[in-house]
Order: sequence, then C-alpha cells, then structure tokens
Amino acid sequence: MIRLLVDSMCDLPKDYVNHPNLDMVSLNVIIEGKAYRDKREIDLRRMNEFMEQGIVPTTSQVNPGDFIEYFEKCAKNNEECLYLTFSSKLSGSYETAGFVLKDVLEKYPDFKCKIVDSLHSGGSIAIIAVELLKLIEQGKNLEYLADAAKKFIPHAHFYFSIEDLNWLYMGGRVSKGTAVVGGFLKIHPIVSVENGELKVIGKSRGSKKAQRTVVEITAQNIKDYLDQNVGIAYTGSMKPVEEYESALREMGVTKIEPVPIGCVLAAHLGLQGTGIYFLDMPPEKILK
Repeated sequence: MIRLLVDSMCDLPKDYVNHPNLDMVSLNVIIEGKAYRDKREIDLRRMNEFMEQGIVPTTSQVNPGDFIEYFEKCAKNNEECLYLTFSSKLSGSYETAGFVLKDVLEKYPDFKCKIVDSLHSGGSIAIIAVELLKLIEQGKNLEYLADAAKKFIPHAHFYFSIEDLNWLYMGGRVSKGTAVVGGFLKIHPIVSVENGELKVIGKSRGSKKAQRTVVEITAQNIKDYLDQNVGIAYTGSMKPVEEYESALREMGVTKIEPVPIGCVLAAHLGLQGTGIYFLDMPPEKILK
C-alpha cells in the first residue's frame, strides 16, 4: 500500500480530509510561548480569536519526532510513502524530513519513501494532493506518483487578496512604511506563491477592486479548464467568498468549494483575506 503524507499547510477539501490513503503531520503555531499543532490542537476560529486580541502568532516547522514516528510506522507496516511538502523556501520541513528519512533508512533499508517539494502553499498543495490520491486509487506505483507530483507543480495556482498589510509587515514580507501607507490608502495586496516563495504580485485600492483583480487573474490562467473543482480559500468573513462564488459561476465554473486556510498560513496573511486556487490544465493532459 502507498500512503500520501502531507503537512498542515495543505488545505484539503472536506471530502478528502479523511481519505484512507492520506496522513498529515502538523506545523506549529506559537501563541504567547505555547506551541499548538496546526489543525490538531488549534483551528482557524480559535486562531482568529487570538489575533483579534492583537496577539501576533509565530510559526515553526514540523517536529522531527513526528517524522520519525510516521516513517517508522510505515516501514513496520510494509507501507510505501510519498510526502508532498510545503514549499522548502518557506519552511524547513522538507529538509528536516530528508534528514530524518536517511536515519530511518539505516534502520529499515527496505522502506520505500519519496519526498517531493511542492513549491506551493495552502490550496494549491491540496489540488496536487487530490490528484495524487486519485492516482493511488488507480494503483500507480511510487515512482509514477513522485513524477506525477512534479508535473502537477507548475500547473497549480493560488491567488489571494489581503485586507491588512500589517500582517505582511509583521511577517517580514513588506516594509513598515509600505504597511502604513498601504493602510492609509486602503491598498490590498494580491499574493501568490511563485517558485516556492510568497510574493506580492499586485496591489488594488479597496477590497472590491482586489477581488476583481483575483478573479481576472484566475480567468487568465484557468483558460478553458472550467470543469474542475475550484477552491476558495478564506481566513475571516464569508461575504467575499460569496462574491467569488458568483464571479466563478459567471465565468462558467460550477464545482466550487470554500475551504478555511490553515493556522500557520493565517498567521502570515492576517484576519481577513480570500483567494482562489485551481489547475490551468486537465490532469490527463498534464501527465501526458
């Protein structure tokens, strides 16, 4: 049996959260000195309660012990594993998993495991994970799955608008001056993970214009692949989600699912933000 391992930066649609071939390890959110395992010991609602009090969370990678426990369990059960990681340029989890795997292989040399750097975050990791789970159900082998994951990576997209630049400033993504001026002018950045890094790819004045910009970027990149499950990621209010749903349906998309983002990502993006994630090409064409 092949198991797909993801970490808590993968924001899966609800129908796949408990998939029998899927496991998850958690990154950590640190709030006032206490560490919480993302999606296990803290959820987005509780996270927002802290942030509304003005508490600025910090984050850390997956605990090495969690990787040791998981890999050894798979090895003992004669299970193969593919770990699709959060971008290595934004977290040390990819590197840590590689070090741990080397040690585990000394103890269990027959254990088969592949680690693939997704170079993505949030919903765009989930898009790839869902397609890999479908391939596992089809009986594809580990080598095929690892190769397929790498082929999906450049075709997954995630565009997100942020209400408050202060969270990007506190996370070191923009300068204090940019945050102050942006707040005064009601500038809303559009962010995306490109080549593994979180980047501000555009700015719009006002939330409505920011949402239109995300929709326009989506329309440009989704191309003719409208018959897919498109995700709407959110951190706070559901009102922008409803507006995105309406815009996507006008575009011709019919399969839409809102998914709350994980707490680690929310710690960097802030209390209010919404985004869209999707593939730019049908999976069968990507794999050809």
